[in-house]
Amino acid sequence: MRWLIARYQPVGLFSLKPGEATSTGGKSLLVPTPFAIRTALLDVAIRVQGVVYGPQAFECIKALHLALRPSKRAAVTSLFTKVLKPERDAEEHGRAMQRTIAFREYVYLEGTLALALGGEPVYLDQVAPLLPHLTYLGKRGSFFQLLAPPETVETADTRPPDGFTAMVPWNQMDKACAGPITFPLGHVQRLDDWGADLTYEKINVYTSEKIQVGRDRIRIDTVLPYRLVRAGRGFTLYECE
Repeated sequence: MRWLIARYQPVGLFSLKPGEATSTGGKSLLVPTPFAIRTALLDVAIRVQGVVYGPQAFECIKALHLALRPSKRAAVTSLFTKVLKPERDAEEHGRAMQRTIAFREYVYLEGTLALALGGEPVYLDQVAPLLPHLTYLGKRGSFFQLLAPPETVETADTRPPDGFTAMVPWNQMDKACAGPITFPLGHVQRLDDWGADLTYEKINVYTSEKIQVGRDRIRIDTVLPYRLVRAGRGFTLYECE
């Protein structure tokens, strides 16, 4: 399989809550999810090439295999902050918003974050011009900068390039890697991805179509090659194996 590898340097604090998190709580993931990566690429395609290119870009991006090599270290800091959220009984309380406390986590990533996109050469040729325009992954403000033009590598099967982790459930890695594997050691996180039933109309925020969890947006438990090396009050430090 042909893979397109793009290496990004984090230039801001990363933050992306799991899909099950509420608006006032939830820890941050350590890496961008496949759902976030694919959606960011679709956003870039529409901004750079126009809205009419959206459906074609969607089908191209949906067909890609994703793999990731995390940053060398991830330092997670946590805090409580005051936020405003919509008031449930606005008329009764005479206000539209209410003050509350929210839990937040921000991740400092040390080192390069590498993305590997695998698939048919025709799809990779369409995606390659989009990668330099990909400037953030996760919440707005989680900025990344492309370090060099993407490079192309070939693998004998669907196995990702050396050093990369396939963005699939850990119990399906043997299928994704075209062969048996041993249970990987690392840090388990629940990510999400585009489901088989997801359509362009559903992901388009300007339509009335809704995304259904479990069909259009699927959860995947992935083992990231991180180990916890130090923790204290308000911080946790992970290191990539």
